[in-house]
Amino acid sequence: MSHDLKTSHIHRPHVKRAFSGAAETYDHHAVLQREIGDRLIAHLDFTKITPKRILDIGCGTGYVTRLLTQKFKKSHVTGLDLSEPMVQHTRKHHGLRLPWHGKRHHCIADGCALPFADASFDLVTSNLAMQWVANPADMLAEMRRILAPGGLMLFATFGRRTLVELRQSMAELAANNENRKAGHVLPFPDVMSLGDELNQLPIDLPVIDSDLFTLTYPNVMSLVRELKGLGASSSAISGRSGGLYGRRLLKELDATYAEKHRMPDGQIRATFEALYAQAWYKDSPYQPKGNIIPIELQ
Repeated sequence: MSHDLKTSHIHRPHVKRAFSGAAETYDHHAVLQREIGDRLIAHLDFTKITPKRILDIGCGTGYVTRLLTQKFKKSHVTGLDLSEPMVQHTRKHHGLRLPWHGKRHHCIADGCALPFADASFDLVTSNLAMQWVANPADMLAEMRRILAPGGLMLFATFGRRTLVELRQSMAELAANNENRKAGHVLPFPDVMSLGDELNQLPIDLPVIDSDLFTLTYPNVMSLVRELKGLGASSSAISGRSGGLYGRRLLKELDATYAEKHRMPDGQIRATFEALYAQAWYKDSPYQPKGNIIPIELQ
């Protein structure tokens, strides 16, 4: 069964505030995000493209933006993020003085309302930002709108198996206690729903593939602390306030989670699924090559 891409739990001002607050801690916790970013950019090794203008949506602290500037040294690379502190952190990380000059600059904007004219970029990328917009279909449409003829859109987002253990544990707590509401875990998309949305756009050769990661933590508190350090606080989810989970809930959650998801070494496991997708501007002369197989979308 496919899942609707619309994530109505997302509240844009809260997302902006949560990630702004995580600007200084993000890199410390973002080991998986960097690995997924590396694998995302590696997809470009199987394409024939020499983009002059590149946009990185949801650039965060600039890891993927930096990979793009290294890979395409003669290109004009623009990084965009909703959070001003993230953008400032990226500028500082690159060691450039403000305002930006030359071939690299950053701006602050929403991925669902890009401040660029149609057909402005030859390559549009995004690494793990799409799950933080209220309607990812709007972001996909904007990515396609600003794509120039012959251009490529390439992005990664978390898939539906991400944090499945946390979701199951929260649901079990709610089922066993009528006074306990199930906590929010973002409704990440599956391949079918993502493919359906891509298929609505005027694109060619859509490709979707995935990776599954299993990370381990000493306890639920360690997992929650990492999520908060990445900006994934419940304050980014509409209808919740304060910390990601209360102290009492964390204690109950730790016991429930560990009962079914503890590893032989005593650690708990957490699953993360990365979906990678790419699509060409319709009627593009380029073809994918190598071992990436296009998925036929009905």
